Order: sequence, then C-alpha cells, then structure tokens
Amino acid sequence: MKWLSYFLLFVTPVLLKAQETVYFNAKIFTADRDHPFAEAIAINGKWIIAVGNYDDVKRSLSSNAKQIDLGGSFLMPGFVDSHNHAIGGGTDLLKPNMGDKMISVEGLLSYAKEELKAKEKMTGDILVIYGLNIGTWSALDSVTRVFNANEFAKQPLVLRGSDGHTAWCNQAMMERAGIDLNFIKSLKPEEKVFYGLSGNKPNGFVSESGYRKISAVFHSDVDYHKASEKAMEYNNSYGITAWLDPTAGNTEKKAQEYLDAYTWLIDSGKLTAHIAATIVADADHDPGTQIAFVKKLQKKYDRNDLSIIGFKIFADGVIEHPTHTAALSMPYTDTHSKGVLMFDPEKFASFVTAADKQHLLVHVHAIGDKAVTETLNGFETARKANGNSGLPHTITHLQIVQPSDFARFKKLHVLASYQLLWAFGDVTTIDIVKPCIDPSLYRWQYPARSMLQAGATICGASDWPVSSANPFEAIYCAETRKGPMGVLDSTQCIPRMEMIYAYTIEAAKALMLEEKIGSLQAGKYADIILLDRDVLSVSAEEMQAALVQWTMFEGKIVYDGGGQRSF
Repeated sequence: MKWLSYFLLFVTPVLLKAQETVYFNAKIFTADRDHPFAEAIAINGKWIIAVGNYDDVKRSLSSNAKQIDLGGSFLMPGFVDSHNHAIGGGTDLLKPNMGDKMISVEGLLSYAKEELKAKEKMTGDILVIYGLNIGTWSALDSVTRVFNANEFAKQPLVLRGSDGHTAWCNQAMMERAGIDLNFIKSLKPEEKVFYGLSGNKPNGFVSESGYRKISAVFHSDVDYHKASEKAMEYNNSYGITAWLDPTAGNTEKKAQEYLDAYTWLIDSGKLTAHIAATIVADADHDPGTQIAFVKKLQKKYDRNDLSIIGFKIFADGVIEHPTHTAALSMPYTDTHSKGVLMFDPEKFASFVTAADKQHLLVHVHAIGDKAVTETLNGFETARKANGNSGLPHTITHLQIVQPSDFARFKKLHVLASYQLLWAFGDVTTIDIVKPCIDPSLYRWQYPARSMLQAGATICGASDWPVSSANPFEAIYCAETRKGPMGVLDSTQCIPRMEMIYAYTIEAAKALMLEEKIGSLQAGKYADIILLDRDVLSVSAEEMQAALVQWTMFEGKIVYDGGGQRSF
C-alpha cells in the first residue's frame, strides 16, 4: 500500500521517540473486511503500528512497550459520519432546542414559557426554538391557536423544524418580518410555494428559502468558538472522530464562519476530529466561477485534519406534509404538484462534469425519487465525459428511490449517505407522508437493503442536528425499522454488521480518507473507541443503549465518559 510506504518514511523518526502502547485482552472489531477481528492493537503516538493476535503484536514491539489489559472490553474504530452539520449543531446547543423530540403542543407551550421567562437564550427580543420534530406540523392548527394568545399575542416567536427546511412563526413575528397578503402577492409563483396559507392569509408556516424572510430580522451574535467546542464534545461523546460537514461554507457568502471556527479549533489545539468539508453551491450558476472560489478556500483553509473536498448541491426539499418540496415523479395527492427540483438537469450535469474534472466531488441532497434520478443522470454524464475519476460523488437522504436506480449507484461509483435513524414507523414516515404520495412511491421509502443488495455502498450519516448523531440509535433503526407506530417495511432491514461497516470504513470513503481512518490497521490514525458492551452479540435493544467509555483521537483520549453522557 503506497500510503503505508509514505507513512514509514516520514513518521518512523517520530515513532522512535514516542511511547509504544498495546491494548490486549479485548474483543476488537477492526472494520477491515479481510481481517475483521483481533486480540490486540498497538499504537505509537498518533498511529496504529500493529493489529492482530496478542503474541504477534507483542513481538513487534520493544520490551518497554506499555501494556493495557482491557479485561475483555469491546474496542472498535471511531465512528465516521458522512453528513453532520457539526458547527451548526453546536450553535443550536447554545439556543432553546427541542432536540428533535416529539412533544405535545401543551408541552411545547410550557417549554416556550420557561424560555421566555429566563430570556437567557433569546435572539434579541425574539424567542426562537430550534430542533422541533417535524411531526409538530401535523398539529399546526393547535400551534397557531396557542402561540397567538396570552403572553405570545405580542411576543415574536419562531419555531424551527429540526429538518432545517421548515419553520413556523406567530402573528407578532409575521408583522415584524413583513409577511402579509400583499407580500405573498408580490412573489413569483415558484416563491409562493414556500409560504403556507389558510384561506387567503399567511398562516406563519414557511419552508426552504422562505425562512430567510424571517431570519433577516434576527439580531444575534453567535459565539462560534463556543459552538465549535460544543460540537467536538457532543460528537466525541458518541465515539465520532470524523465527519463530512456538508454546509461548511457557501459560494454566495464572503464570511465563512464555520470554516473559521474549524481553523480556530486547530490553532487552539481543540480539534478532535477529522473534518472533510463541502461548500454549498448553485448548480444553475456558472461552475467555473464557483470552482475558482472553492480553490481559493482550499488554499486558505486546508491543513491537517481539515480538507475542503468539493460542493454541496440541493436537488430538492423535503417530502412531509405540509411542505412537499421534495421532487417526485408523481404528483402529491393533496396538492397535485410534483414538488420542487432545485436545479436544471442539464446545468447540473455540466456543473458536475466541470467539478469532477477539477477533482472536486459533489455531495447532493436528494429526497424525492425524481431528484435522485436526475442527480444520477448528472453523475452519469460526468462519468461518460471524464471517465471514472475515483471521486466518491455522494447522494444523501434518499427517502424515495426507484428500483430502476438501485444498481446505478454501483455502476456510477456513487455513494449512498443514509440517515437510517429516520427509517422507522412513526408520524414522520406514516401520518404526514403516506396519505400524501402515491402508494407505488411510498413502497420504496428508505430502500437501504435493496440498494445494498444491488451493490450500493451505504455510508452511515446522522444529519445532526436534524436528528441525534448517536450511531447506535441509527444502527438500531436500520436493523429493526421499528418505531412507535410499528415497523416500516421489514424487507429493508440491514444486518447490524453492515451498518457498523457503514459507520466506519464505508463512511470514510465519503470523506476521501479511507486510507487514513475508518478501520484499525497499521499505518492508520489511532482513532479508537471503547464501549461498555459487545455491540455485535447483544440484542438490538441492548445495542441501541450502548455507551462510549472513552474516545481516542489520533492516540489521545478526547472523551472519557465512564459510561455517562451529558447530552
């Protein structure tokens, strides 16, 4: 392996001065498909230097190597998350936040009253509550009634959906933001779909770019340093030592606060994860200008453990009622629209081809089947024009995928970044989806097992803070598809072992770091987690409750939970 040769050439002098440490008497899962299990692992400084049976590992070390008996504990690689908005998530931890938990309107009202009374986390004089489970929108009439009365009659309030695509504001906030019937009438038809109406009046519900009308009146200074520290602490507590931040920058912004936050962490010695970043772009705009912009960002920000690897493109929005901005091949049953395809297919194909030629990957948000198909069409055009560049272009979310597209992922070398924590029976997959789309589409909701069997590479992802970053919860849902309203299509359950690979070596491919992280192999970074149970042998329910005892990043313990967690 070429990487190992370079490793030995440049790192050996450093290793000679570092302390060799061997961890033994452990159940070690390596995530190396050729050698998935081991008895012992040795590290030196940042690096893994030996993995295998104890006698062989011990023989490869000097006589003064430190020996650590793990007493039969379970050891595995640090988790890799292929879609994690870490700095945004850290920012949300500093604000009123429901953390995607389903809560009654009465419970939400009680929480809002407490936050209003405390005033500590308000956005100026506006109460903004983040992280609402999108099932809340099924009770929009009740939300509208209680948050336009009593203490909220004149108090501006915004409820932000955990999906990052939806929000609701009360009448006081609509007046502050200038959302009224005259404003709605002034919009273009393609813009009006982002504002909810009850009769002929705005009802406060907004989606996609409609949220900018609300956020434009926010006046709040964000402490990105504190937010970035929170992001590290939160993710490390779940054993996550690497992620792809899909919205780390934006081609339309001069200030790049998230990238600045990551570099501050590096300069402060506080970065405890490998970060691959993509930059939000518009596929309908000139690719050359945007490519040049990203190349400048790479020169400014790229360094050890932080690399800008390409673009993030939005193909569509979200599928759930009442938003319906995910692009479908068949009309929604209640609105008769087919959603919103957010790029011109020909322009997207040209964009991908140009980016690929410049060795910049494209990571695409696609939820509806039409969005998935058109995204794959664009990748196919790029592969035909440039050949297989080896770049791991990726589609994320993939809520509805047509069987005719399953095999195209392998054929086109496109990765599937899946948030399978969402693939279970609850309000968000049944009540506000099933009645709204054709049964022939609903049948293929999160078809991960079918895609895996067709050869697709499944990469674990959370989309935090849209939902929890806890890999064990996502693995549980992928394995059982079980939720509060039953099982969501048991034929799509994925074996646990495959999901653990998805959250380690497979996700590392999405970050273009599979030769450095994602498995426990000599020559790779010593990113290791110790768990409180053998997650390969216990029941699904026991596995779901697993806790990280400690998280090691590049040979150093960066989280020591002792079985406890503050999040």
